[in-house]
Amino acid sequence: MKSFILSIPKGLVSILAILLTLYCTFASNPFGVNALKVFPYAEQVGHMILYFIVALAFILDYAKTRLPHHSKINQEIVLAATASVLALVMEIGLMFYTAGLNYDLFNWAAATVGAAIAFLFYHFWLLHPMRHYLYHSIQHHWRYQHRRKKK
Repeated sequence: MKSFILSIPKGLVSILAILLTLYCTFASNPFGVNALKVFPYAEQVGHMILYFIVALAFILDYAKTRLPHHSKINQEIVLAATASVLALVMEIGLMFYTAGLNYDLFNWAAATVGAAIAFLFYHFWLLHPMRHYLYHSIQHHWRYQHRRKKK
């Protein structure tokens, strides 16, 4: 599993998250469910979850490049803010380029909350376990490469 995670090209997860966001934002009914019949704030909860995933993908892609060292907190904040700006751009895109889909600034606020939760989740819960989990495989790979070169 570690080698699979480390073999994923840099930026691929972020690109996939952006493509998922584009699909979910600009498709009129992406999953075939009328969310407002489920409960009144389903759209905002969906935006929170979607931009939680996007911000976490951005932060994890950045953190993977920083291994075995810690990622920097200011960069993590910038990446979460980038996800929030992406949400604002998507809402503006809905306002100007689509017919039948409504933009809502509450959706952008929910997306910003989701991105902030992703930052807090990564920085206060996932940072050390991920670093510890992946660090040993990097260290093992580094030692193996240096043994091969010495022989």
